[in-house]
Amino acid sequence: MQRREGNKRSAGGDIAPTTRHYRSVSMDSFIGKLNFNDESLKMPPSPGGLMSPGNSGDGNNAAFSLEFGNGEFSGPELKKIMANEKLAEIAMADPKRAKRILANRQSAARSKERKMRYISELEHKVQTLQTEATTLSAQLTLLQGDSVGLTNQNSELKFRLQSMEQQAKLRDALNEALTAEVQRLKIVTAELNGESLPSNCMIPQHSVNPMMFQQQHQHQQHQQQQQQNGNANSKNELKQ
Repeated sequence: MQRREGNKRSAGGDIAPTTRHYRSVSMDSFIGKLNFNDESLKMPPSPGGLMSPGNSGDGNNAAFSLEFGNGEFSGPELKKIMANEKLAEIAMADPKRAKRILANRQSAARSKERKMRYISELEHKVQTLQTEATTLSAQLTLLQGDSVGLTNQNSELKFRLQSMEQQAKLRDALNEALTAEVQRLKIVTAELNGESLPSNCMIPQHSVNPMMFQQQHQHQQHQQQQQQNGNANSKNELKQ
């Protein structure tokens, strides 16, 4: 049964219609007969037992193993999948694609590791080569100094050899002159004493030249002066 609708007067004097609805006895009795227990209010389980990738624990790992191809992924792969929400979605939709992604990432990581190791080895080789270059540069400097000293010594020895050769020539010439002078003096002495000269004895055509002794003396002084200058230059170059 339903009651009639009545009019209610507002404070402003207007009449506003008021509607009241009453449920029938039959509807109340139908609702009262419904039985809402705890089991009926639970959500039905999701197909395949899906779980959120953010959960952790051995139970979740086992669930992922069952979901993703019945253990197709290993433990470390499951941890990587659970740590990445997007990768977890891909693994749930297409496990093979997720497997390829993981393999590519692992390959890229190995490649990066090899590259870093190669760079480290190159840096070590560069440092070793730089050290060797520094050592060789120092050795080269020493060898250059030794070379300069040896060159000066060689020049000095050559000069000495030339001087000795010149002295030998002057000595030979002097000896010849002295021998001729002695022979001339013998002849003059024999003539003064009235002695007859041997048939093979000849009067020398030249006498001892005093200039020869003077040249030899000057040559010796010049040689000593150049030797002193060469020794001084060698000492200065070794100091530098």
